[in-house]
Amino acid sequence: MRVGIFIQARSGSSRYPGKIFEGLPVEGAPSILEHIYRRLSKVRGYDVISVLAPESDERLIQFCKKKKFSVFTGPEEDVRQRYRNAAEYYNTDLVIRATGDNPCVDPGIAEETLSMLKTKDRLDLFSFYNLPLGIAVEAFRKDALFADVSNDYPEYREHVSLHIKQNPGRFRILHADHPSMDFPCEALPRLTVDTAEDLQVVRKLFSVLGKDFTTSQIMRLAEKNPEIFTGNLHVKQKTFAIHT
Repeated sequence: MRVGIFIQARSGSSRYPGKIFEGLPVEGAPSILEHIYRRLSKVRGYDVISVLAPESDERLIQFCKKKKFSVFTGPEEDVRQRYRNAAEYYNTDLVIRATGDNPCVDPGIAEETLSMLKTKDRLDLFSFYNLPLGIAVEAFRKDALFADVSNDYPEYREHVSLHIKQNPGRFRILHADHPSMDFPCEALPRLTVDTAEDLQVVRKLFSVLGKDFTTSQIMRLAEKNPEIFTGNLHVKQKTFAIHT
């Protein structure tokens, strides 16, 4: 089975435009997107890794070409269709979905996520639940990505796999706790970058841990130096409607 790692990204984020180009305080001062691409390239068992960009986002497209990143373009507002087109183009059977918001994405967790999708009994989608926001990815099957559902809500186009997760009667879905994590959810730091405050927290983390670290190292740091992670506690994560 062919595996694709697809990183959805865009220059014009509504809350923090251009955030994917912001630098990180490590050797070479890579941008957030460069760092995500490099970290996910460490995952074993994939066949292709590509940035999925809006077809009108010339700044991002040229950036990827300059960095020699594989880039695939598609509709800006219909991210799910962008994924569908990429899955067809690259002929992938399994997809690891990542985003340009998450410079702390853990390649080890991504590898375990892929393994769970492959080895569990014919799952359509798998993800780990009890991790800091910004660490995990999700993995799903191409046929589930392409499946039609009776109520195809508009937000399904933006959130890619939401049509799978909101139809558990049709798809085999598993969200599991990661076995190495024994922290209460309220103690988990916020490590996605959606605002300037988020970026400040992440930069502090990188300043201490460097460019390569594990989730366990993050949590040990959070126990020892919780003040590093307090700057974005007030930031509210965007939510979407739940359909039943």
